[in-house]
Amino acid sequence: MNKKRWIAIAIAVVLLIVYIRVDVLASNKKAAGGLLENPLNPLTSQPAYTTQTHRAGSGQTIAILKVNGTILDIGDTLAYGTNSYNHRIFLKQVEDAFQNPEVKAIILEVNSPGGGVYESEEIYQKIKSLKANYPKPLVVSMGKMAASGGYYISMPADKIIANRYTMTGSIGVILATYNFSELAGKLGIEEVVFKSGKNKDILNPMRDIRPEEKQIMQSIIDEYYGYFVDIVAEGRKLDRPTVIEIADGRIYTATQAKELKLIDDIGDLNSAINAAAEIIKETNPNVIEYKYQNPFNIRRLFSLISPLDLAQVKEELQNSAVPTAMYLYR
Repeated sequence: MNKKRWIAIAIAVVLLIVYIRVDVLASNKKAAGGLLENPLNPLTSQPAYTTQTHRAGSGQTIAILKVNGTILDIGDTLAYGTNSYNHRIFLKQVEDAFQNPEVKAIILEVNSPGGGVYESEEIYQKIKSLKANYPKPLVVSMGKMAASGGYYISMPADKIIANRYTMTGSIGVILATYNFSELAGKLGIEEVVFKSGKNKDILNPMRDIRPEEKQIMQSIIDEYYGYFVDIVAEGRKLDRPTVIEIADGRIYTATQAKELKLIDDIGDLNSAINAAAEIIKETNPNVIEYKYQNPFNIRRLFSLISPLDLAQVKEELQNSAVPTAMYLYR
């Protein structure tokens, strides 16, 4: 074993000891009645989350949940940081905020161009279900961008407030693929495919797409688009033809969105806090926000020490090559 490998092992051991110590402290804090939830477990594949005070107050508690970045579940990765989006942890945060009896209202702070149709729907249904079981006011505060999937997940809100510079809307669905057939021909590359049906290799980037395949994929996009339209119509209390008229994929400024009734008001995060406080009739709310406790992933860290996992690399390459329908502004 070379010197660099020993150094990496030593660093991993030190980090493991530190994380275990943090885990003990977190558990003690929770036992003492703190708001901290999901204390750090250094052997899990997920970063932990905690809460911290955003604005101290003597009144009822309002919780801020943040969606910052593209809404995708990319699984086990070291790329997660304290300010990046982690789908699995966010869903746990939503559940905790609604189930926590100390939290009386929730603010969803959205700064996202959207993301996967599945993940966007998962968030929407999660919030809607929890809101039905734990009736708490939900106010959305839109940041720089709350488009497509970012707008989709905002639909269960009782009130939507956007910054005057927010770009929102982009109601629509997109699925893109590539055609490498001409390049492959120039390079002398030929793909040999054995398939059970003529559409089994649909969207194969090594050949031209057939008209029948275009119809198949367009039917899927149209179905997903219909879901989006219905959700906006329900969430914003608009009739379906009105939504279809404005849901052509374009983005809107906050002023335009308000005129179209896609949002309720123009303001910043403080405006959203005040709106939530007004709903629960609180003049001095205690405002907390959910934060990722730790950007590191111990399991992945140890994997870096071990020999290269070719099977994992192959799986990640295959996953990245699969065309995915997105509620995403591009």
